[in-house]
Amino acid sequence: MNAGENEPAADTAPPTRTGPPAHSSRPLPRFDRIGAWAGGAAVLIAIGVGTTALLRSADDAPSGPRSLDAITVASEPPAVLPLSEREILALLDQRPEYGPLSDPARRTGCLAALGYSASTSVLGAREITINDRPGIVLLLPGSPEGTVRALAVAPNCSSVNTGLLAETSVRRP
Repeated sequence: MNAGENEPAADTAPPTRTGPPAHSSRPLPRFDRIGAWAGGAAVLIAIGVGTTALLRSADDAPSGPRSLDAITVASEPPAVLPLSEREILALLDQRPEYGPLSDPARRTGCLAALGYSASTSVLGAREITINDRPGIVLLLPGSPEGTVRALAVAPNCSSVNTGLLAETSVRRP
């Protein structure tokens, strides 16, 4: 055996270094440090300004009920039957004018949607205008006995949609 066969080759051994690695010994560039400080300061300023704004506006904001009082909604005035008691009672002595509700099946569906049975007799009817909208007044037996119920419904009253415009009760003489 040769003397060099059992010994490791000197040029195959990894080089050994002493001291810290080269990348940790280099200082950060000056611009990186300035950017880090500026970013941190911006975050702290944003937190301070945001907190101050929230604390100030909480005292100035109106509470829920106060702001609900300020809301206005444009709506139609409540529908009132444009017939006097005397005019309503006069319809009892006239031939009913059903207009679009002349079809008995459609009229029965409308009455059912209003909560009346199919056997309810209509005592009188007339086409009218309520708040610039067309309607039909239907006179029905009222409760208590001796009263008449006047219901103003839309001409398209059906079993699905009553289109109730106004209602009132009148005492019979």
